Amino acid sequence: MPNRQKQTLQQLKALDFRTANVTLAVVKEYKRNRISQYTVRYVPIDQRLENRLRNILVNHVNHSNTVEEYTYDCPEPEADQVRAIRYEETDFYRIFEQLEDLNPEEDIIENVEELVKSKAYMIILRNSEGIQVVGFKTLPENWRMKRSKGLIPLLFNENRFEDLEQENVFSISRSVDLLYFNDFLFILSKKDFERGLNFREGMINNAEEMYEEVTQLNIFINMEILTNRVGNNQRYLRKIATIRNLGHYRNQMYLQRLQNLSTSKGWNIQFEEERIVITDETLEDILTLLQNKRLHSELTEEDFDVESTKPVNPSA
Repeated sequence: MPNRQKQTLQQLKALDFRTANVTLAVVKEYKRNRISQYTVRYVPIDQRLENRLRNILVNHVNHSNTVEEYTYDCPEPEADQVRAIRYEETDFYRIFEQLEDLNPEEDIIENVEELVKSKAYMIILRNSEGIQVVGFKTLPENWRMKRSKGLIPLLFNENRFEDLEQENVFSISRSVDLLYFNDFLFILSKKDFERGLNFREGMINNAEEMYEEVTQLNIFINMEILTNRVGNNQRYLRKIATIRNLGHYRNQMYLQRLQNLSTSKGWNIQFEEERIVITDETLEDILTLLQNKRLHSELTEEDFDVESTKPVNPSA
């Protein structure tokens, strides 16, 4: 997968955007049976704004030089870095499916009220074959605020955005949260990506599924301490998502070694008949160990709890 991500990023950087057609669309969200649903509509824009929106995406592509896979526990991308994830693993898949079927000249918003209720907007670049690249930006709560540094002032006039130097009715950021290209999302802001595409809800569902699984596997004693502590806390939900993705709790040899090391190193993790006993005092340690984030330094012979466990030689 990493090689595919790198190849796709290089293909994106090789594109010639100068002749691409530029459009702008807004995304509204509503809930049905607690599941997010999306409605996409285009907003007509003038030529001057088209050029500025194109430049926003070109600038981001030019400054994206390295790529690493998105994980729940990865840090924010650095200055010239993007995080990559397959778009069908996110809500963007459903948004894009709808976008492909829309006509930029016909499927447009009807009034300002519809615009105000939007959750996000997309800058869309097309060629003769269809959509090439999409830049996705989650709107802040105060996206209509006056004269904010780093925002492009726009006027919504006769159902069309016009680029202005002075008057400001709505604002569009000079940044985007992510870029879509060839079935990948290249994430520039992890925080806004997760907020805009409802990753917290996905993590909550993921946690509930893991609770069911470990209950069936009969791994823990005092499961309620874990579920109560996690709740909908995003920091803990990330830990649970990482634990489930790694799946070490399914590996009896891993659990046996965890028990042996806990005894020999004095980590104070309790076991009863090979089941891990969760306590308020040891919960954090248990989560760290199941994430494989307690590592031993061969240089100093010390053990450390770490934030990331990226392998030194991932291709080996």
